[in-house]
Amino acid sequence: MLSNSPLQALVLLAVIAVRETAGFPLFYRPAIASRAASVGVVGNIRMPTGFKSTLFSDGFAGAVGSLPSSDRWTIDTGTMYPGGAAQWGTGEIETYTSSPTNLQITSAGTLLITPVKTTVKGKTSWTSARIESKKTWDFSCAVGKKLRIESRLKLGANSAASQLGIWMAFWSLGSAYRGNYQNWPAIGEIDILESLNGQAKSMETVHCGTPNGGPCKETTGITTSTSFARNAWYTAAIVIDRSASKSAASWKTETITWLLNERVIFTVKASTVNNQAAWTALAQNSKYLLLNVAVGGYFPNGVAGVTTPTTATIGGTGSAMEVDYVAVFST
Repeated sequence: MLSNSPLQALVLLAVIAVRETAGFPLFYRPAIASRAASVGVVGNIRMPTGFKSTLFSDGFAGAVGSLPSSDRWTIDTGTMYPGGAAQWGTGEIETYTSSPTNLQITSAGTLLITPVKTTVKGKTSWTSARIESKKTWDFSCAVGKKLRIESRLKLGANSAASQLGIWMAFWSLGSAYRGNYQNWPAIGEIDILESLNGQAKSMETVHCGTPNGGPCKETTGITTSTSFARNAWYTAAIVIDRSASKSAASWKTETITWLLNERVIFTVKASTVNNQAAWTALAQNSKYLLLNVAVGGYFPNGVAGVTTPTTATIGGTGSAMEVDYVAVFST
C-alpha cells in the first residue's frame, strides 16, 4: 500500500511494527486493509499468488466456546475408529472428545485443541481432540495443476520436559482410508506439520506403500525436520505440483514441496518414491485433512526414549495447538 503523505507513512510504519511484534506475518495480516476486502481473498483467507480457486477453507468463525463447523468437520471421539485399530493404531493413550474443554473456537476467531490431564484418586487420564474434514470436501490435484494445502497455526509454549508425549499434527490421508482403516500406509499420508515432546522443531513426512520398508521407508517414512519456535505463528503449507504432467502416466515429473512462512524447507520427488502406485496415492488420489493433539504413543515414546506421557507432562493451553485457518487451493 502506497502512502500519500509523510504522516501516513509514519502511521503505516507504526502499525507494521505493532503487527510484527504481535507475531502476525504481514503476508497474512495486511497492516491496514482487511483481508476480506482485498483482491484474492476468500473469506478471511488470502489466495496465494498463482492459485485461482479454493477447494476447501475454514477461518473458524463462530461463537466463543463453540465447536468447529459441522458442515466442514467431523469430530472424532473415543480411542479408535469403529472396526479400526485400538488407540488409533499409534499407541496414543488419550480419549478424544467433543467437549469445549478440548476443542473450541476462541475469542480471537481461532480453533484451540487442548489436551487435558485429570488425576482422580491417584489415577491419571487424558482427553484431547481430533477433527477431520468431511467427505463432501475431499479434494485432489488434477493433471496439469498445482494444489496447495496450508494452515496458520501456533503450538503451546510449555517446556519440553512438561510436554513429553504431547503430539500435535496437521496432516492428510487418502480418502480410501475412510471406512477401511486397514489399508495404511498404502492410501498415502502427508504430514504437513508434526511436532512432539515440546521440541522446537517440526517434522515433514510422507508415508506410503507397505507397512515395513517399501518406497517410503516405513515405518519412518520419507521425512525431515525443521527449526520451529513454540508460541509463535507460522504458515505451514505443501504444494503438490503436477503442472508438467500430461496424464497420470507422466507421474515421474511430479513433486510435493513443504513451505514454512513461504520458505521452501523440503521436497519429495516422484523419482525418489520411484513407485507409481505409491506416488498415485500420495499426489494424485483424493484426500482429506486432519488436525489433532495426541498424547503418548509409539512415536513420542521412541523419540523420548521413555514411555510417555510422564508424571511431569502437563496439559492445558501451554500444550495446545491453536489454528487460525485451514485452506486448500488449486491453480
